[in-house]
Amino acid sequence: MKTTDKLAALQAAMKSRNIHAWIIPSSDPHESEYAADHWSGRAWLSGFTGSAGTVVVLQEQAALWTDGRYFLQAGEELEGSGIELMRDGEPGVPSISQWLLEQLDNGQVVGFDGKVMSLAKTRELKNAFGPKQLQLSTDADLLEQIWEDRPAMPAEPVFLHSDEMAGTTREAKLADVRSKLQQAGAEHGLVTTLDDIGWLFNLRGSDVECNPVFLAYALVSPQSVQLFVNDSRIEAEALEAVKASGIELKPYEAVTAALAQLAETTLLVDQATTCQHLVDAIPASVSVIEGPCPAKHLKAVKSAAEVAHMETCHRRDGAAVVRFMRWLEQAIPTGEVTELGLEQKLESFRAESAEFKGPSFRTIAGYAGHGAIIHYGASEETNSRVEPKGLLLVDSGAQYPDGTTDITRTFACGEMTEEEMRDYTLVLKCHINLARARFLRGTRGIQLDMLARQPAWALGQNYNHGTGHGVGYFMNVHEGPQSVSPRWIDEPLLPGMLITNEPGMYRGGKHGIRIENIMLVEKDIETEFGEFYKLRDLTLAPIDTRPLVREMLTAEEVEWLNTYHAKVQSELSSVLEGDDLEWLNKATVAI
Repeated sequence: MKTTDKLAALQAAMKSRNIHAWIIPSSDPHESEYAADHWSGRAWLSGFTGSAGTVVVLQEQAALWTDGRYFLQAGEELEGSGIELMRDGEPGVPSISQWLLEQLDNGQVVGFDGKVMSLAKTRELKNAFGPKQLQLSTDADLLEQIWEDRPAMPAEPVFLHSDEMAGTTREAKLADVRSKLQQAGAEHGLVTTLDDIGWLFNLRGSDVECNPVFLAYALVSPQSVQLFVNDSRIEAEALEAVKASGIELKPYEAVTAALAQLAETTLLVDQATTCQHLVDAIPASVSVIEGPCPAKHLKAVKSAAEVAHMETCHRRDGAAVVRFMRWLEQAIPTGEVTELGLEQKLESFRAESAEFKGPSFRTIAGYAGHGAIIHYGASEETNSRVEPKGLLLVDSGAQYPDGTTDITRTFACGEMTEEEMRDYTLVLKCHINLARARFLRGTRGIQLDMLARQPAWALGQNYNHGTGHGVGYFMNVHEGPQSVSPRWIDEPLLPGMLITNEPGMYRGGKHGIRIENIMLVEKDIETEFGEFYKLRDLTLAPIDTRPLVREMLTAEEVEWLNTYHAKVQSELSSVLEGDDLEWLNKATVAI
Protein backbone atom coordinates (compact mmCIF):
# COMPACT_ATOMS: atom_id res chain seq x y z
CA MET A 1 0.00 0.00 0.00
CA LYS A 2 1.41 3.39 -1.01
CA THR A 3 1.78 6.21 1.51
CA THR A 4 -1.02 8.15 -0.15
CA ASP A 5 -3.34 5.15 0.20
CA LYS A 6 -2.39 4.67 3.85
CA LEU A 7 -3.10 8.34 4.52
CA ALA A 8 -6.48 8.07 2.82
CA ALA A 9 -7.39 5.02 4.91
CA LEU A 10 -6.37 6.76 8.14
CA GLN A 11 -8.26 9.91 7.20
CA ALA A 12 -11.37 7.84 6.52
CA ALA A 13 -11.06 6.24 9.96
CA MET A 14 -10.66 9.69 11.52
CA LYS A 15 -13.78 11.00 9.81
CA SER A 16 -15.79 8.00 11.01
CA ARG A 17 -14.92 8.91 14.62
CA ASN A 18 -15.19 12.69 14.12
CA ILE A 19 -11.46 13.18 14.79
CA HIS A 20 -9.92 16.16 13.01
CA ALA A 21 -6.22 15.50 13.68
CA TRP A 22 -4.33 12.32 14.51
CA ILE A 23 -0.83 12.33 16.03
CA ILE A 24 1.58 9.41 15.51
CA PRO A 25 4.81 9.68 17.55
CA SER A 26 7.82 7.37 17.25
CA SER A 27 7.40 5.93 20.72
CA ASP A 28 5.98 2.75 22.24
CA PRO A 29 4.14 2.36 25.59
CA HIS A 30 7.50 2.72 27.37
CA GLU A 31 8.70 5.93 25.66
CA SER A 32 11.56 3.95 24.12
CA GLU A 33 13.83 5.75 21.68
CA TYR A 34 13.85 2.68 19.47
CA ALA A 35 10.55 0.81 19.35
CA ALA A 36 9.73 -2.74 18.31
CA ASP A 37 8.22 -3.11 14.84
CA HIS A 38 4.70 -3.38 16.30
CA TRP A 39 4.91 0.33 17.16
CA SER A 40 6.67 1.53 14.01
CA GLY A 41 3.44 3.12 12.78
CA ARG A 42 5.01 6.46 12.00
CA ALA A 43 7.57 4.80 9.70
CA TRP A 44 4.93 2.51 8.18
CA LEU A 45 2.58 5.35 7.38
CA SER A 46 5.05 7.97 6.19
CA GLY A 47 7.99 6.03 4.78
CA PHE A 48 10.40 8.06 6.94
CA THR A 49 12.63 5.55 8.73
CA GLY A 50 14.63 7.78 11.08
CA SER A 51 14.42 7.06 14.81
CA ALA A 52 12.90 10.43 15.77
CA GLY A 53 9.88 12.08 14.25
CA THR A 54 6.16 12.71 14.64
CA VAL A 55 3.48 12.60 11.96
CA VAL A 56 0.31 14.70 12.28
CA VAL A 57 -2.53 13.83 9.93
CA LEU A 58 -5.47 16.14 9.29
CA GLN A 59 -8.51 15.12 7.32
CA GLU A 60 -7.08 16.72 4.17
CA GLN A 61 -3.31 17.05 4.74
CA ALA A 62 -0.36 15.74 6.77
CA ALA A 63 3.04 16.85 8.07
CA LEU A 64 6.07 15.31 9.76
CA TRP A 65 8.35 16.93 12.34
CA THR A 66 11.92 15.75 12.84
CA ASP A 67 15.18 17.23 14.10
CA GLY A 68 18.39 18.30 12.40
CA ARG A 69 19.92 14.82 12.36
CA TYR A 70 17.31 13.76 9.81
CA PHE A 71 16.56 16.77 7.62
CA LEU A 72 18.34 15.34 4.57
CA GLN A 73 17.06 11.80 5.09
CA ALA A 74 13.48 12.88 5.71
CA GLY A 75 13.51 15.13 2.65
CA GLU A 76 14.45 12.17 0.47
CA GLU A 77 12.13 9.60 2.06
CA LEU A 78 9.05 11.85 2.13
CA GLU A 79 9.34 12.85 -1.52
CA GLY A 80 6.06 12.14 -3.31
CA SER A 81 4.30 11.06 -0.12
CA GLY A 82 2.06 14.09 0.22
CA ILE A 83 3.48 14.67 3.72
CA GLU A 84 5.05 18.06 4.35
CA LEU A 85 8.44 18.08 6.12
CA MET A 86 8.65 20.34 9.17
CA ARG A 87 12.28 20.99 10.10
CA ASP A 88 11.83 21.17 13.85
CA GLY A 89 13.74 23.97 15.52
CA GLU A 90 14.43 25.92 12.34
CA PRO A 91 13.37 29.60 12.17
CA GLY A 92 9.76 30.03 11.13
CA VAL A 93 8.82 26.37 11.62
CA PRO A 94 5.82 26.04 13.97
CA SER A 95 5.68 23.43 16.70
CA ILE A 96 3.09 20.67 16.39
CA SER A 97 0.72 22.41 18.81
CA GLN A 98 1.13 25.80 17.07
CA TRP A 99 0.43 24.21 13.70
CA LEU A 100 -2.69 22.46 14.98
CA LEU A 101 -3.98 25.69 16.50
CA GLU A 102 -3.52 27.35 13.11
CA GLN A 103 -5.20 24.53 11.18
CA LEU A 104 -8.14 23.55 13.40
CA ASP A 105 -11.33 25.31 14.43
CA ASN A 106 -12.59 25.85 17.96
CA GLY A 107 -13.64 22.68 19.77
CA GLN A 108 -12.36 20.23 17.16
CA VAL A 109 -10.85 16.89 18.22
CA VAL A 110 -7.17 15.85 18.28
CA GLY A 111 -6.57 12.14 18.75
CA PHE A 112 -3.72 9.77 19.48
CA ASP A 113 -3.18 6.36 21.02
CA GLY A 114 -2.91 7.00 24.76
CA LYS A 115 -0.60 4.00 25.10
CA VAL A 116 2.18 5.72 23.15
CA MET A 117 1.93 9.27 24.49
CA SER A 118 3.40 10.18 27.86
CA LEU A 119 1.63 12.08 30.61
CA ALA A 120 4.01 15.02 30.12
CA LYS A 121 3.38 15.26 26.37
CA THR A 122 -0.37 14.87 26.83
CA ARG A 123 -0.40 17.64 29.42
CA GLU A 124 1.67 19.86 27.16
CA LEU A 125 -0.85 19.43 24.36
CA LYS A 126 -3.80 20.11 26.68
CA ASN A 127 -2.23 23.31 27.91
CA ALA A 128 -1.39 24.47 24.39
CA PHE A 129 -4.87 23.73 23.03
CA GLY A 130 -6.68 25.86 25.63
CA PRO A 131 -7.12 28.96 23.45
CA LYS A 132 -9.25 27.00 20.98
CA GLN A 133 -10.63 24.47 23.44
CA LEU A 134 -9.44 21.59 21.26
CA GLN A 135 -10.55 18.24 22.65
CA LEU A 136 -8.37 15.13 23.10
CA SER A 137 -9.32 11.57 22.15
CA THR A 138 -6.88 9.02 23.59
CA ASP A 139 -8.77 5.74 23.92
CA ALA A 140 -8.27 4.24 20.46
CA ASP A 141 -5.50 3.08 18.12
CA LEU A 142 -6.67 3.95 14.63
CA LEU A 143 -3.65 2.30 13.02
CA GLU A 144 -4.94 -1.05 14.25
CA GLN A 145 -7.93 -0.59 11.93
CA ILE A 146 -5.93 -0.01 8.75
CA TRP A 147 -2.54 -1.74 9.27
CA GLU A 148 -3.44 -5.18 7.95
CA ASP A 149 0.02 -6.80 8.21
CA ARG A 150 1.02 -5.11 11.45
CA PRO A 151 3.86 -7.01 13.18
CA ALA A 152 2.91 -8.91 16.31
CA MET A 153 3.95 -7.83 19.79
CA PRO A 154 7.51 -9.06 20.41
CA ALA A 155 7.97 -12.00 22.78
CA GLU A 156 11.64 -12.99 22.58
CA PRO A 157 13.33 -14.97 25.40
CA VAL A 158 14.31 -13.13 28.59
CA PHE A 159 17.66 -14.22 29.98
CA LEU A 160 19.79 -13.68 33.06
CA HIS A 161 22.54 -11.09 33.33
CA SER A 162 24.53 -12.62 36.15
CA ASP A 163 25.12 -10.74 39.40
CA GLU A 164 28.85 -11.08 38.81
CA MET A 165 28.63 -9.45 35.39
CA ALA A 166 26.06 -6.88 36.57
CA GLY A 167 28.30 -5.88 39.46
CA THR A 168 25.62 -6.14 42.15
CA THR A 169 22.45 -8.06 42.99
CA ARG A 170 18.86 -7.20 42.13
CA GLU A 171 18.10 -7.20 45.87
CA ALA A 172 20.67 -4.45 46.42
CA LYS A 173 19.30 -2.45 43.52
CA LEU A 174 15.72 -2.79 44.77
CA ALA A 175 16.83 -1.64 48.21
CA ASP A 176 18.38 1.47 46.64
CA VAL A 177 15.19 2.15 44.67
CA ARG A 178 13.04 1.79 47.80
CA SER A 179 15.31 4.21 49.63
CA LYS A 180 14.89 6.76 46.83
CA LEU A 181 11.11 6.26 46.86
CA GLN A 182 11.01 6.91 50.57
CA GLN A 183 13.04 10.10 50.11
CA ALA A 184 10.49 11.20 47.49
CA GLY A 185 7.62 10.52 49.91
CA ALA A 186 6.21 7.62 47.90
CA GLU A 187 5.25 4.14 49.07
CA HIS A 188 5.09 2.66 45.58
CA GLY A 189 7.04 3.27 42.40
CA LEU A 190 5.97 2.47 38.85
CA VAL A 191 8.85 1.57 36.52
CA THR A 192 7.91 1.81 32.84
CA THR A 193 11.19 2.21 30.92
CA LEU A 194 12.60 -1.00 29.52
CA ASP A 195 16.28 -0.29 30.15
CA ASP A 196 15.56 0.60 33.79
CA ILE A 197 13.66 -2.67 34.23
CA GLY A 198 16.42 -4.75 32.65
CA TRP A 199 19.02 -3.07 34.84
CA LEU A 200 16.95 -3.34 38.02
CA PHE A 201 16.25 -7.07 37.73
CA ASN A 202 19.57 -8.13 36.14
CA LEU A 203 17.69 -9.45 33.11
CA ARG A 204 18.12 -8.89 29.40
CA GLY A 205 16.12 -9.62 26.26
CA SER A 206 15.91 -8.83 22.55
CA ASP A 207 12.43 -7.43 21.95
CA VAL A 208 13.90 -4.28 20.39
CA GLU A 209 16.52 -4.56 17.67
CA CYS A 210 20.04 -3.80 18.97
CA ASN A 211 18.75 -3.03 22.49
CA PRO A 212 18.91 -5.93 25.00
CA VAL A 213 15.53 -5.16 26.57
CA PHE A 214 12.15 -6.88 26.92
CA LEU A 215 8.59 -5.60 27.25
CA ALA A 216 7.70 -5.27 30.91
CA TYR A 217 6.50 -3.00 33.69
CA ALA A 218 7.37 -3.12 37.37
CA LEU A 219 5.63 -1.95 40.52
CA VAL A 220 7.94 -1.59 43.51
CA SER A 221 6.23 -1.53 46.91
CA PRO A 222 7.61 -1.47 50.47
CA GLN A 223 7.38 -5.23 50.98
CA SER A 224 6.84 -6.60 47.48
CA VAL A 225 7.77 -6.26 43.83
CA GLN A 226 5.59 -7.10 40.85
CA LEU A 227 7.22 -7.66 37.46
CA PHE A 228 4.72 -7.59 34.61
CA VAL A 229 6.15 -9.86 31.93
CA ASN A 230 4.81 -13.05 30.46
CA ASP A 231 6.80 -15.65 32.41
CA SER A 232 6.54 -18.29 29.66
CA ARG A 233 9.33 -16.51 27.80
CA ILE A 234 11.71 -16.20 30.75
CA GLU A 235 14.54 -18.72 30.47
CA ALA A 236 14.72 -21.31 33.25
CA GLU A 237 17.86 -19.94 34.93
CA ALA A 238 16.47 -16.40 34.93
CA LEU A 239 13.06 -17.54 36.15
CA GLU A 240 14.61 -19.39 39.07
CA ALA A 241 16.75 -16.38 40.03
CA VAL A 242 13.82 -13.95 39.89
CA LYS A 243 11.57 -16.18 41.98
CA ALA A 244 14.38 -16.73 44.51
CA SER A 245 14.46 -12.95 44.97
CA GLY A 246 10.78 -12.98 45.95
CA ILE A 247 9.62 -11.13 42.84
CA GLU A 248 5.99 -11.72 41.88
CA LEU A 249 5.49 -12.32 38.17
CA LYS A 250 2.30 -11.21 36.42
CA PRO A 251 1.26 -10.97 32.76
CA TYR A 252 2.40 -7.89 30.87
CA GLU A 253 -1.18 -6.70 30.33
CA ALA A 254 -2.03 -6.98 34.05
CA VAL A 255 -0.27 -3.74 34.98
CA THR A 256 -3.41 -1.68 34.31
CA ALA A 257 -5.48 -3.78 36.73
CA ALA A 258 -2.71 -3.67 39.34
CA LEU A 259 -2.68 0.12 39.25
CA ALA A 260 -6.46 0.22 39.46
CA GLN A 261 -6.33 -1.84 42.68
CA LEU A 262 -4.14 0.68 44.52
CA ALA A 263 -5.99 2.75 47.11
CA GLU A 264 -5.22 5.39 49.74
CA THR A 265 -1.50 5.36 49.03
CA THR A 266 1.26 7.32 47.30
CA LEU A 267 2.70 6.38 43.90
CA LEU A 268 5.76 7.81 42.15
CA VAL A 269 5.41 8.04 38.38
CA ASP A 270 7.77 9.55 35.86
CA GLN A 271 5.61 11.95 33.87
CA ALA A 272 8.07 11.83 30.96
CA THR A 273 7.94 8.04 30.51
CA THR A 274 4.54 6.90 31.84
CA CYS A 275 1.90 6.72 29.13
CA GLN A 276 -1.46 8.43 29.47
CA HIS A 277 -3.25 5.07 29.30
CA LEU A 278 -1.62 3.93 32.56
CA VAL A 279 -2.19 7.26 34.27
CA ASP A 280 -5.89 6.97 33.45
CA ALA A 281 -5.98 3.65 35.34
CA ILE A 282 -4.75 5.13 38.65
CA PRO A 283 -7.64 5.66 41.13
CA ALA A 284 -8.39 9.15 42.38
CA SER A 285 -7.66 7.99 45.94
CA VAL A 286 -3.97 7.50 45.04
CA SER A 287 -1.73 10.48 45.63
CA VAL A 288 0.49 10.65 42.53
CA ILE A 289 3.99 12.04 43.02
CA GLU A 290 5.70 13.00 39.78
CA GLY A 291 9.43 12.59 39.43
CA PRO A 292 12.15 10.70 37.59
CA CYS A 293 12.33 6.94 38.08
CA PRO A 294 14.99 6.30 40.76
CA ALA A 295 16.50 3.48 38.69
CA LYS A 296 17.43 5.94 35.95
CA HIS A 297 19.92 7.87 38.07
CA LEU A 298 21.21 4.80 39.87
CA LYS A 299 21.84 3.10 36.52
CA ALA A 300 23.61 6.11 35.03
CA VAL A 301 26.46 6.07 37.56
CA LYS A 302 28.50 2.97 36.78
CA SER A 303 29.98 0.97 39.64
CA ALA A 304 33.69 0.16 39.87
CA ALA A 305 32.86 -3.39 38.75
CA GLU A 306 30.94 -2.14 35.70
CA VAL A 307 33.79 0.20 34.74
CA ALA A 308 36.33 -2.62 35.02
CA HIS A 309 34.18 -4.83 32.80
CA MET A 310 33.72 -1.97 30.32
CA GLU A 311 37.49 -1.58 30.04
CA THR A 312 37.81 -5.24 29.10
CA CYS A 313 34.93 -4.88 26.66
CA HIS A 314 36.54 -1.91 24.93
CA ARG A 315 39.85 -3.70 24.50
CA ARG A 316 38.02 -6.57 22.81
CA ASP A 317 35.97 -4.23 20.65
CA GLY A 318 38.99 -2.07 19.83
CA ALA A 319 40.87 -5.11 18.56
CA ALA A 320 37.97 -5.95 16.24
CA VAL A 321 37.85 -2.36 14.97
CA VAL A 322 41.60 -2.38 14.30
CA ARG A 323 41.29 -5.59 12.26
CA PHE A 324 38.52 -3.91 10.30
CA MET A 325 40.61 -0.77 9.76
CA ARG A 326 43.52 -2.79 8.39
CA TRP A 327 41.19 -4.69 6.05
CA LEU A 328 39.52 -1.46 4.91
CA GLU A 329 42.81 0.24 4.12
CA GLN A 330 43.85 -2.67 1.91
CA ALA A 331 40.41 -3.16 0.33
CA ILE A 332 39.52 0.40 -0.75
CA PRO A 333 42.13 0.62 -3.55
CA THR A 334 40.59 -2.49 -5.19
CA GLY A 335 37.39 -0.56 -5.89
CA GLU A 336 35.30 -3.46 -4.61
CA VAL A 337 34.23 -2.02 -1.23
CA THR A 338 30.59 -0.96 -0.83
CA GLU A 339 28.80 0.62 2.12
CA LEU A 340 26.75 -2.51 2.80
CA GLY A 341 29.75 -4.73 2.28
CA LEU A 342 31.93 -2.93 4.79
CA GLU A 343 29.05 -2.88 7.29
CA GLN A 344 28.84 -6.68 7.07
CA LYS A 345 32.63 -7.01 7.24
CA LEU A 346 32.86 -4.93 10.41
CA GLU A 347 30.19 -7.03 12.09
CA SER A 348 32.04 -10.21 11.08
CA PHE A 349 35.21 -9.01 12.82
CA ARG A 350 33.24 -8.35 16.01
CA ALA A 351 31.46 -11.69 15.67
CA GLU A 352 34.81 -13.50 15.92
CA SER A 353 34.49 -12.91 19.67
CA ALA A 354 32.36 -15.45 21.54
CA GLU A 355 31.07 -12.63 23.75
CA PHE A 356 29.57 -10.65 20.86
CA LYS A 357 25.77 -10.35 21.24
CA GLY A 358 25.09 -8.18 18.21
CA PRO A 359 25.37 -4.54 17.14
CA SER A 360 24.30 -1.81 19.56
CA PHE A 361 22.70 0.06 16.63
CA ARG A 362 22.56 -0.19 12.85
CA THR A 363 25.99 0.74 11.49
CA ILE A 364 26.14 4.10 9.74
CA ALA A 365 28.52 3.69 6.80
CA GLY A 366 28.37 6.79 4.62
CA TYR A 367 30.79 7.45 1.79
CA ALA A 368 31.21 10.98 0.43
CA GLY A 369 27.82 12.76 0.39
CA HIS A 370 26.12 9.92 2.27
CA GLY A 371 28.31 10.78 5.26
CA ALA A 372 26.49 14.12 5.47
CA ILE A 373 23.24 12.28 6.24
CA ILE A 374 23.82 12.08 9.97
CA HIS A 375 21.90 8.84 10.62
CA TYR A 376 22.32 7.33 7.17
CA GLY A 377 21.62 3.64 6.65
CA ALA A 378 22.74 2.09 3.37
CA SER A 379 20.18 0.13 1.35
CA GLU A 380 20.35 -1.86 -1.87
CA GLU A 381 19.11 1.23 -3.69
CA THR A 382 21.62 3.68 -2.15
CA ASN A 383 24.59 1.33 -1.63
CA SER A 384 27.59 3.36 -2.81
CA ARG A 385 30.90 1.93 -3.92
CA VAL A 386 33.78 3.44 -1.94
CA GLU A 387 36.20 5.04 -4.36
CA PRO A 388 39.90 5.61 -3.57
CA LYS A 389 39.32 9.31 -2.88
CA GLY A 390 37.47 11.47 -0.37
CA LEU A 391 36.16 10.52 3.06
CA LEU A 392 34.22 7.61 4.55
CA LEU A 393 32.31 7.88 7.85
CA VAL A 394 31.69 4.69 9.86
CA ASP A 395 29.69 4.90 13.10
CA SER A 396 29.15 1.54 14.79
CA GLY A 397 28.88 -0.26 18.11
CA ALA A 398 28.41 -3.64 19.73
CA GLN A 399 26.72 -5.35 22.65
CA TYR A 400 28.66 -7.63 24.99
CA PRO A 401 27.72 -9.02 28.42
CA ASP A 402 30.40 -6.73 29.87
CA GLY A 403 29.54 -3.54 28.07
CA THR A 404 28.17 -1.55 25.16
CA THR A 405 30.35 0.24 22.62
CA ASP A 406 29.80 3.18 20.26
CA ILE A 407 32.62 4.46 18.06
CA THR A 408 32.85 6.67 14.99
CA ARG A 409 35.87 7.05 12.78
CA THR A 410 36.18 8.92 9.50
CA PHE A 411 38.69 7.52 7.03
CA ALA A 412 40.74 8.95 4.19
CA CYS A 413 40.02 6.80 1.14
CA GLY A 414 42.70 8.42 -1.03
CA GLU A 415 43.16 11.87 -2.46
CA MET A 416 41.26 14.54 -0.50
CA THR A 417 40.25 18.13 -1.14
CA GLU A 418 41.56 20.96 1.00
CA GLU A 419 38.03 21.49 2.35
CA GLU A 420 37.76 17.85 3.43
CA MET A 421 41.08 17.99 5.25
CA ARG A 422 40.37 21.28 6.98
CA ASP A 423 36.91 20.11 8.08
CA TYR A 424 38.39 16.86 9.38
CA THR A 425 41.06 18.68 11.36
CA LEU A 426 38.46 21.05 12.78
CA VAL A 427 36.33 18.13 14.00
CA LEU A 428 39.35 16.63 15.72
CA LYS A 429 40.04 19.99 17.40
CA CYS A 430 36.46 20.02 18.71
CA HIS A 431 36.86 16.44 19.95
CA ILE A 432 40.12 17.25 21.72
CA ASN A 433 38.69 20.41 23.28
CA LEU A 434 36.10 18.31 25.10
CA ALA A 435 38.44 15.41 25.84
CA ARG A 436 40.90 17.72 27.63
CA ALA A 437 38.22 19.41 29.74
CA ARG A 438 38.59 19.87 33.48
CA PHE A 439 35.30 20.99 34.99
CA LEU A 440 33.88 21.87 38.37
CA ARG A 441 31.54 19.58 40.24
CA GLY A 442 27.95 20.47 39.31
CA THR A 443 28.74 21.18 35.65
CA ARG A 444 25.90 20.40 33.25
CA GLY A 445 26.32 19.00 29.77
CA ILE A 446 25.25 22.21 28.04
CA GLN A 447 28.36 23.90 29.45
CA LEU A 448 30.68 21.28 27.96
CA ASP A 449 28.79 21.33 24.66
CA MET A 450 29.79 24.94 24.11
CA LEU A 451 33.39 24.02 24.89
CA ALA A 452 33.36 21.31 22.22
CA ARG A 453 31.85 23.62 19.59
CA GLN A 454 34.21 26.54 20.20
CA PRO A 455 36.80 25.66 17.50
CA ALA A 456 34.00 25.31 14.93
CA TRP A 457 32.18 28.43 16.07
CA ALA A 458 35.40 30.41 15.83
CA LEU A 459 35.27 29.77 12.07
CA GLY A 460 31.52 30.28 11.76
CA GLN A 461 30.80 26.54 11.46
CA ASN A 462 28.58 24.18 13.45
CA TYR A 463 27.06 20.69 13.56
CA ASN A 464 23.34 20.04 13.92
CA HIS A 465 23.28 17.43 16.69
CA GLY A 466 24.33 17.01 20.30
CA THR A 467 27.96 16.45 21.17
CA GLY A 468 27.43 13.47 23.45
CA HIS A 469 25.00 11.09 25.11
CA GLY A 470 25.08 8.60 27.96
CA VAL A 471 25.77 4.94 27.20
CA GLY A 472 24.33 1.85 28.88
CA TYR A 473 26.12 -1.17 30.30
CA PHE A 474 25.05 -4.09 28.08
CA MET A 475 22.03 -1.90 27.57
CA ASN A 476 20.75 0.86 25.31
CA VAL A 477 23.47 2.71 23.45
CA HIS A 478 21.65 5.99 24.22
CA GLU A 479 21.09 6.39 27.95
CA GLY A 480 20.07 9.32 30.12
CA PRO A 481 19.68 11.39 32.06
CA GLN A 482 23.04 12.99 31.24
CA SER A 483 23.97 14.40 27.86
CA VAL A 484 26.25 16.97 26.25
CA SER A 485 24.11 19.10 23.96
CA PRO A 486 22.74 22.63 23.43
CA ARG A 487 19.55 21.59 25.24
CA TRP A 488 19.24 22.56 28.89
CA ILE A 489 19.09 19.33 30.88
CA ASP A 490 19.37 19.89 34.61
CA GLU A 491 21.57 16.88 35.32
CA PRO A 492 25.10 17.37 36.63
CA LEU A 493 27.81 15.12 35.26
CA LEU A 494 28.91 12.75 38.03
CA PRO A 495 31.90 10.43 38.43
CA GLY A 496 30.95 7.05 36.98
CA MET A 497 28.78 8.46 34.22
CA LEU A 498 29.61 7.69 30.60
CA ILE A 499 29.27 10.22 27.80
CA THR A 500 30.21 10.12 24.15
CA ASN A 501 32.39 12.77 22.57
CA GLU A 502 31.24 13.06 18.95
CA PRO A 503 31.44 16.45 17.25
CA GLY A 504 31.00 16.45 13.49
CA MET A 505 30.91 18.46 10.28
CA TYR A 506 28.50 17.88 7.39
CA ARG A 507 28.32 19.35 3.91
CA GLY A 508 25.30 18.17 1.95
CA GLY A 509 26.23 16.22 -1.17
CA LYS A 510 29.94 16.39 -0.32
CA HIS A 511 31.04 14.70 2.90
CA GLY A 512 30.33 14.01 6.55
CA ILE A 513 32.89 13.80 9.34
CA ARG A 514 32.53 12.58 12.91
CA ILE A 515 35.04 11.33 15.48
CA GLU A 516 33.54 9.60 18.51
CA ASN A 517 34.83 8.01 21.71
CA ILE A 518 33.04 6.92 24.87
CA MET A 519 34.46 8.72 27.90
CA LEU A 520 34.15 8.15 31.65
CA VAL A 521 33.63 11.02 34.10
CA GLU A 522 36.20 10.75 36.89
CA LYS A 523 37.37 12.80 39.86
CA ASP A 524 40.44 14.87 39.03
CA ILE A 525 41.65 17.37 41.62
CA GLU A 526 40.32 19.19 44.67
CA THR A 527 41.43 22.70 45.52
CA GLU A 528 40.29 25.51 47.75
CA PHE A 529 37.89 26.42 44.93
CA GLY A 530 36.14 23.06 44.78
CA GLU A 531 36.18 19.55 43.39
CA PHE A 532 37.07 19.15 39.72
CA TYR A 533 36.33 16.30 37.30
CA LYS A 534 37.89 15.07 34.06
CA LEU A 535 37.06 12.70 31.20
CA ARG A 536 38.92 9.46 30.46
CA ASP A 537 38.69 7.64 27.13
CA LEU A 538 37.35 4.09 27.22
CA THR A 539 37.20 3.70 23.43
CA LEU A 540 40.41 2.29 22.00
CA ALA A 541 41.06 2.67 18.27
CA PRO A 542 43.38 4.81 16.15
CA ILE A 543 42.20 8.13 14.76
CA ASP A 544 43.12 8.50 11.09
CA THR A 545 45.94 11.06 10.85
CA ARG A 546 46.12 11.13 7.03
CA PRO A 547 43.47 13.87 6.60
CA LEU A 548 45.04 16.17 9.20
CA VAL A 549 46.25 19.67 8.38
CA ARG A 550 49.16 19.63 10.82
CA GLU A 551 49.55 23.40 11.07
CA MET A 552 45.95 23.78 12.29
CA LEU A 553 46.76 21.86 15.49
CA THR A 554 48.24 23.47 18.58
CA ALA A 555 51.07 21.87 20.54
CA GLU A 556 48.58 20.83 23.25
CA GLU A 557 46.33 19.16 20.66
CA VAL A 558 49.25 17.26 19.13
CA GLU A 559 50.27 16.13 22.60
CA TRP A 560 46.75 14.88 23.33
CA LEU A 561 46.58 12.91 20.06
CA ASN A 562 50.00 11.34 20.58
CA THR A 563 49.18 10.44 24.19
CA TYR A 564 45.87 8.90 23.13
CA HIS A 565 47.55 6.86 20.40
CA ALA A 566 50.22 5.67 22.82
CA LYS A 567 47.44 4.46 25.12
CA VAL A 568 45.67 2.69 22.24
CA GLN A 569 48.91 0.96 21.24
CA SER A 570 49.66 -0.08 24.81
CA GLU A 571 46.16 -1.39 25.55
CA LEU A 572 45.62 -3.25 22.28
CA SER A 573 49.09 -4.68 21.70
CA SER A 574 48.29 -7.49 24.16
CA VAL A 575 45.19 -8.59 22.20
CA LEU A 576 46.55 -8.25 18.65
CA GLU A 577 49.32 -10.06 16.84
CA GLY A 578 51.02 -10.48 13.49
CA ASP A 579 49.96 -8.15 10.67
CA ASP A 580 47.23 -6.59 12.83
CA LEU A 581 49.73 -5.59 15.50
CA GLU A 582 52.15 -4.28 12.90
CA TRP A 583 49.37 -2.17 11.37
CA LEU A 584 48.39 -0.86 14.83
CA ASN A 585 51.97 0.19 15.55
CA LYS A 586 52.10 2.20 12.32
CA ALA A 587 48.66 3.74 12.83
CA THR A 588 49.58 5.03 16.28
CA VAL A 589 52.97 6.55 15.46
CA ALA A 590 53.34 10.03 16.95
CA ILE A 591 52.80 12.91 14.53
